[in-house]
Amino acid sequence: MKQVGTMLGGAAASLDGGQAGKVGGRVSRREARGALASAAGLYVVGGTLCATSALLPHVSSPAGVVAIAFAAYLTAAALMLAYRRNRRGLTLAWAADLWGVVLVALLCAATGGASSPFGLVYLFAIGHAAAFQARGRLLVVCLAGLIGFLAPLAYSDVSSSFGAIACVGVVLALLGAGLIHFVLERVRDQRWRLEFLNAATVNLDTSLDPQQTLQQIAHTAVPELAELCVIDLVDGDGWVTATVAAAADPAVARSFEKVRSEHPLHIRGHHPIATALQAREPFIVQGLADSGALQRAAEGDEQARFMREAGCRSAAIFPMVARGRMLGALSFLHLGEDASYDSSQLAVLEDLTGRAALAYDNARLYAERARVAQTLRRSLMPAALPPIPGLELASFFRPVGAGYEVGGDFYDVFGDPSSCWLVVGDVCGKGADAAVLTGFLRHTTIAYAREGVGPASVLARVNQAMLEQDFDGRFATAILAHLAFRGSEVQITIAAAGHPPALIARAGGEAEEFGGRGTLLGVFADPAIDETSTLLRPGDALALYTDGLSEAHAPARTLTVAEMLRRLSARPPRSAQETIDALIELVELSDDARDDVAVLAARVKPSPAVVSGASASGSVSGLGDCTGQRRATVVQHGVSMGDKHLLDR
Repeated sequence: MKQVGTMLGGAAASLDGGQAGKVGGRVSRREARGALASAAGLYVVGGTLCATSALLPHVSSPAGVVAIAFAAYLTAAALMLAYRRNRRGLTLAWAADLWGVVLVALLCAATGGASSPFGLVYLFAIGHAAAFQARGRLLVVCLAGLIGFLAPLAYSDVSSSFGAIACVGVVLALLGAGLIHFVLERVRDQRWRLEFLNAATVNLDTSLDPQQTLQQIAHTAVPELAELCVIDLVDGDGWVTATVAAAADPAVARSFEKVRSEHPLHIRGHHPIATALQAREPFIVQGLADSGALQRAAEGDEQARFMREAGCRSAAIFPMVARGRMLGALSFLHLGEDASYDSSQLAVLEDLTGRAALAYDNARLYAERARVAQTLRRSLMPAALPPIPGLELASFFRPVGAGYEVGGDFYDVFGDPSSCWLVVGDVCGKGADAAVLTGFLRHTTIAYAREGVGPASVLARVNQAMLEQDFDGRFATAILAHLAFRGSEVQITIAAAGHPPALIARAGGEAEEFGGRGTLLGVFADPAIDETSTLLRPGDALALYTDGLSEAHAPARTLTVAEMLRRLSARPPRSAQETIDALIELVELSDDARDDVAVLAARVKPSPAVVSGASASGSVSGLGDCTGQRRATVVQHGVSMGDKHLLDR
């Protein structure tokens, strides 16, 4: 398998172009460009200081001093050009530090050698390298500065005090450079840690799907902090039930997941994961290059073989605990030579594990909440629309948002062969309280309707029942339609309580709003609820809907009744499903919709003679086409509820 070198170890040797990467810290692209700009500034200052050489008593080469000043200005210009073009920041800055040491050495040779005051300029080059370069490059600059400072010993006579001056200068240079380097490295390390964890938190919060969250957690630390990251979830019995792995080499991750699935773990064992989970503390394993240590860390020969082939060198295992609940373990493995975790990296990993555990627990709880909401919603809706002889029925329901909140919209169809009832309602609010009222309203309406009274009386009695119960001030709207069969026609009686009126689409192309709105349920003891009746002839369709349809685009735009009627008139529906489709096409239902949308439609079936004549002329589609279109709509919306028996009729 592919061996992946540790990024943290290798980055210190390849700081270039502003890319991040230092042992114990990070140099940002902005800092790399700052290194170029500050180096250019030092060269400008150095070139200007060359003018003070005229004040010195021992200047052996004035022309050389001028040439050095010109070279300093030219170098500064080149550095600024690289700064503007964003070219190779840290490498070029390091080269500028070394070139500066050379120029200072030449300047000292031209202005008195060991007695030249320009020897102090070495400190600028060393200090600049200490501020921006990795430890190895800093040592190179320090060594070059020391050689330059001692160079007068090779070409001139020096006084006895030069040795003391050299010792003091070397000590001051090393102490200053070490202090600058240490302080700035700590600052960078803290800044990188904060930026990394902030970015990881944002990444972990992008999904509320548990499986996708696990994948994001596993990939967060790869490859910057580990070449292989493994998440093991445990159940209440202590078995590892699921494993998600991410690696710099995807084949390594797939192989590890396969090993876990074929050889499940238990937290009562003696492997590192069991140790970490039992103690609820991090467990660090170093020196896995040793076969004995690797065998002790592995759970079985198969896992040991995998770890050996993958090149595991060290591992850090952290228990995933959220809200006091043990979720599993998060393991970070290095697959490179001489790769191990230091204290600063372990602190980052421990913080990351805590955030990851909370992110996964949030996703898990959200998924559980969604499952409960969907189960509860199904209990508030009919499993299927009943087959009613002489009628075509269709329904549409779109829950608010992604469907993880139980809304208050509901519908139902019930009755007997001679008549049936259609009800659509909307309860104030969302959540469990709204669901309780929805169930009460639906079942109470069905119970009163079966007693044989009219729709207005049913709603009035439902209103009284709501007032007698404690629903914490919640109210509801509803529209109730009673359909009685009169030969080929259907007499429809409608009553509404604070609900949008019904829509009727005639077979001849006319469309109208039918019925009043009435007053809300659960508010007044004597609500104003009236009944209106009319006849539906073969081919006529009735549509009942909630205000979520008209307010789907609110507050930017509200769908008006006139728009709905124009659509129904322009394209007379040839089936109950086409009635719903015509209305739904008027809005764009997105995940950020404000409310549930429920539509219930019924269409009086044309008589057989009408259907045959229409089919022969091609003016009306056959029933098979209608049911086929209905099936397509059910798939498209995903929540339309039909009845298999009705579709097969």
